[in-house]
Amino acid sequence: MHRFVLATVLALAAAGAGAQEFPSRPIRLVVAYPAGGGVDMMTRAVAPVLSARLGQPVVVENRPGGGGGLATGQVAKAPADGHTVLVTGDAPITQLPLVSKVTYDPYKDLIALVKGVTVPTSVLVPANSPLRSFAELLQQARAQPGKLSYGTPGNGSGMHAELEMLKERMGIDITHVPYKGAPPILTDTIGGQISIGAPGIPAAIPHIRGGSLRLLAVWSPTRIAAFPDVPTVREVTGQASLEGLPTWYGFLLPAGTPAPVVARLEADLIASLKDPEVTRKLQESGATVVAQAGAAFDEANRAQTATFAAIFAKLGLKPE
Repeated sequence: MHRFVLATVLALAAAGAGAQEFPSRPIRLVVAYPAGGGVDMMTRAVAPVLSARLGQPVVVENRPGGGGGLATGQVAKAPADGHTVLVTGDAPITQLPLVSKVTYDPYKDLIALVKGVTVPTSVLVPANSPLRSFAELLQQARAQPGKLSYGTPGNGSGMHAELEMLKERMGIDITHVPYKGAPPILTDTIGGQISIGAPGIPAAIPHIRGGSLRLLAVWSPTRIAAFPDVPTVREVTGQASLEGLPTWYGFLLPAGTPAPVVARLEADLIASLKDPEVTRKLQESGATVVAQAGAAFDEANRAQTATFAAIFAKLGLKPE
């Protein structure tokens, strides 16, 4: 009995010491998408504030590939000590494992830490496109089946599911083109390599305001404050089911990270997201700051996975 008590006390002391020592070196925020995209923008807004709170440098590393699955799989296998944090959109967690072979289990190999923001999807065309409205886009899609191409951040992404829902509800044929993230979508939309780009709104805003891209609509239940004159897909189609799917950007850790370390990072990330200057930057980019703690984040993700599983089954989207 005495040995058991002593072992317990020593274990608790060791855990406490580990928590006190954290962080002992720079924190790596591994972004699952290219630099310049919405997830990257959120990460770089938060990083300096988080660094000040933790008292250690915070390094942002972009590792795009596999629709976000590459970085997600790598972080899932990283040392579970809190010094490596995954920053991703929702696709690699709640959608990609449903339609692709991945190297990780999003609920066994990762810990949901903090949901940062939610964002709507944009529907963009190049400035010189003859399409002046979303209604015209639908009209051309009906008149010329398969001619229009639609770029999304990857197979199984929320944007991909939105497109498939649009095609099904409206009886149209648009060619899906999967990308590794928002920046290449924007580049190819501006250059005319694809007809329509559909990244999250934050990465697109500079190009919309700069005049190189035209925003035809947003996937959202209501119009967004950044572009109040732009209609929603739901408005134009009259289809209540086409209000868009929830898109989030958030932070996750390798499973097995000590609870005190998880709690420290969770608290400091939430505080960083709520920093007035960080919040202002994110809101100006078209994002809504959520700063949701880990337990609720995990619960919401499991519900979202079930929602997407039902959508993908109905649309016939199967694992590759």
